[in-house]
Amino acid sequence: MSDKLIKSGSDLFIVDNSDQIWKVRNYLHEWTDLSHSFDIATGYFEIGALLALDGQWQKLEKLRILMGDEVSKRTKKALLAGIDAAKQNLDASIEKEKENNDFLTGVPAIVEAFRKKQIECRVYTKDKFHAKAYITHAKHAVVGSAALVGSSNFNYPGMTDNVELNIQIRREVEILQEWYERHWNEAHEITEEIL
Repeated sequence: MSDKLIKSGSDLFIVDNSDQIWKVRNYLHEWTDLSHSFDIATGYFEIGALLALDGQWQKLEKLRILMGDEVSKRTKKALLAGIDAAKQNLDASIEKEKENNDFLTGVPAIVEAFRKKQIECRVYTKDKFHAKAYITHAKHAVVGSAALVGSSNFNYPGMTDNVELNIQIRREVEILQEWYERHWNEAHEITEEIL
């Protein structure tokens, strides 16, 4: 049994991306099977985070993302660029390109999830928002809710490559959820004007 697996039973459980087993992406991947929803707070959000969880985030009934305002401009550009690229390549070669470009295959599902409000995003503009928390809401009470709090933004590098420091919280999730709801209610829904 690896040291990481042994440490997972201790009071302090660290997810830092330095071990192949305990990357934030893997942690969230496992929790999508146990949860009905996630609430995510992040300073920086990029579409690559959802693409990294493709096939998993779709299992959630609801995914709420609370983010800082700097991020939405980059993400909008990425979405528009992906959609424009897809429109320009609508010919026989697009299917081959989808095999090599997960952005082209994953973005339509993300756009549809936003339309159906399975994914909701709000932008916090009152102050600089740089928080990072992943709150999971379990399907079954016996499992309970958990949270991962630390330095990982909800983007591909923060979930996979960067050495980060995140700790799992089990007992204080209710307090963290109250914090999240307060900031969620102070944030703005994403509109063209905010983007």
